[in-house]
Order: sequence, then C-alpha cells, then structure tokens
Amino acid sequence: MEYTFESKPGTTGFILCCQCGTQIEPNPSNMCVACLRTQVDITEGIPKQGVLYFCRNCERYLQPPNHWVAAQLESRELLSVCLKKLGGGLKTVRLIDAGFVWTEPHSQRIKTKLTVQKEVLNGAVLQQVFVVEFIVKNHMCDDCHRVEAKDFWRACVQIRQKVKLNLLSRITCVTIATEWRLKISGEPVYKLDRRQNTRRHFTI
Repeated sequence: MEYTFESKPGTTGFILCCQCGTQIEPNPSNMCVACLRTQVDITEGIPKQGVLYFCRNCERYLQPPNHWVAAQLESRELLSVCLKKLGGGLKTVRLIDAGFVWTEPHSQRIKTKLTVQKEVLNGAVLQQVFVVEFIVKNHMCDDCHRVEAKDFWRACVQIRQKVKLNLLSRITCVTIATEWRLKISGEPVYKLDRRQNTRRHFTI
C-alpha cells in the first residue's frame, strides 16, 4: 500500500484573543485590536485640549515664546502652530496624519484630527486616531500694542552680581582705626558696630 501526500497551498492560521476569545490572525500580543486599545493608550501624555492666542488687528497667532505667525483657517501654517502647542507629547509616538475637523468660524474652537502609531506589547504596532480641541482667545500682539498705546515701550535693564570685598573692607577698617588712634582729643568719638548695627560712644 502506498501513501500519497497532497501538497496544499499555505494558509494563514487563526488564533483566539486571550482577552475576549475572538478569532484573529496571529500577532505578537495575541490580542485583538479592541482589547489591545483597552490595555494600552498610546495617546497618554498628549494633551487633548489647548489654547491659541489670536490678534484680531493683524490676524496672527502666537507661537511661543514670543513669535506671531500669520495664518488662515485650516492652513498648513495654523496646523504647524497647533502641533507645536502639543509640546513634547508627540515625541513618544509616530505622527502618521494630521488635519482639521470643520467647526463654525464664530465658535472660537479649532479641532485637529491626528493619527499616530506606536510600538506596544511584544513589538505590536498600534494605530490610534484622536481629536485635539483648541480654544481661541483674543490677545493683542506687541506690534499692535505699540500702535494703539503711544507711550508703550520695552526697557532693557542690566543686572550685575554684588561681590563682597572682604579684604578691602578689612584694610579700610584698619586704616580708620589707625586714624582714630592718632587723633588726640577730648571730644567723644562714635564708632559703628557692624555686628549690632549700633554706634558705640567712647572718649579718646
């Protein structure tokens, strides 16, 4: 009796999710996407709200620390300002896509939709989409402030470190004491006590 083995084309096997038991394709975490999102939040540390300062006179937005950028609604310049307002939160993830979510122009709200990726448990890559909302607040820039207020200016003050000259103070005290010793008089002499900040009265 002879046995013949029939070669079948390779097929991808399926496994069950270790959390909910759903049939999924094998992955390093052995979990489905829904369970993996409940276990790991890759957007943690990224602020979901922010504040944008807008000058109504020149229609520019404040880019910290002290730079004003002219940008129209839903423009690339405004999107760049919004992403920089998120700080270092985006350094821990990989930014895939970024765009605006439509809002009413008079609502003083700007919403951005971000898509990020991050490597999580056992090398699995998780992708997540979330929305960041920015509140627009009116703030006059320095240039417009100078135009509106005629007496407005910025002053630069130089600050120097105070150094105690102990040796010079000692030489000065010895010199003054020597002059007092050479002075022969019956008039009272007042000497300043530096430790108690009082004057001592004595007669030479």
